[in-house]
Amino acid sequence: MGATIAITGLSATVWAHHMFATGAVLLPFFSFMTFLIAVPTGVKFFNWIGTMWRGSLSFETPMLWSIGFLVTFLFGGLTGVILASPPMDFEVHDSYFVVAHFHYVVFGTVVFAMFAGFYFWWPKFTGTMLDEPLGKIHFWTLFVGFHTTFLVHHWLGAMGMPRRYADYLAADGFTTLNTVSTIGSFLLGLSTLPFIYNVWKTAKYGKRVEADDPWGWGRSLEWATSCPPPRHNFLTLPKIRSESPAFDLHHPEVIPHEVTTSNRPPLSGAGRTDGEPGPEAGGDTGDRKD
Repeated sequence: MGATIAITGLSATVWAHHMFATGAVLLPFFSFMTFLIAVPTGVKFFNWIGTMWRGSLSFETPMLWSIGFLVTFLFGGLTGVILASPPMDFEVHDSYFVVAHFHYVVFGTVVFAMFAGFYFWWPKFTGTMLDEPLGKIHFWTLFVGFHTTFLVHHWLGAMGMPRRYADYLAADGFTTLNTVSTIGSFLLGLSTLPFIYNVWKTAKYGKRVEADDPWGWGRSLEWATSCPPPRHNFLTLPKIRSESPAFDLHHPEVIPHEVTTSNRPPLSGAGRTDGEPGPEAGGDTGDRKD
């Protein structure tokens, strides 16, 4: 949360990095602030990596999209650090290097994160699971198509290809990499087809989800109710015993002991003042079973 707030605040001070080449801005200040925003961004990135570190990962479609998001975000962040340096920015300003950086940050990260959430929460929205093989085909075609399209833009920018030009000469030497980018863009566009077919197939033939949590390891409250949820979300009030209430509900066998005992009501006779021993001291427990 602190990193997110820091990014929000620093974002108001980095806008001038788009104007380094104009000579109209204070380069040391805006360069430093642009470098500085990489710190909370790095905190968030290592937070995501740390969440997966030594975890029992399973590579269903939502996890593939999440990892694809991390890879794409890393590329976009690293090129952002390059553009934060005025000498480097002067070299590639208004070139296809900037186009590549922009698409990695704005298009790549948003799309991969969006599809991760889409595949993950689809059963909760609709009560049916999207087809897993089709989801993986969708991921790999988009992942390969995206990086084939935009990765080579970094090299085109470093070679001097300016943005917003309708055409270029063969003698400029940009043809080969632009051809590679074009092939990637076709694959990127075609990646939409298995997704559309997957949605149609699931809507028409998909089996209903019987479990509240079809993934099996959900932590938050939406996985403690049916798929899709009833009108008022929950038929009974869910118990909150930790930061992972749905996991506690579906996996009571692995709940930490302190969580299972700390919320129990007092045993019969506990804290009595009449001199009679309570059950914890070996007194009569009656028919109560705890």
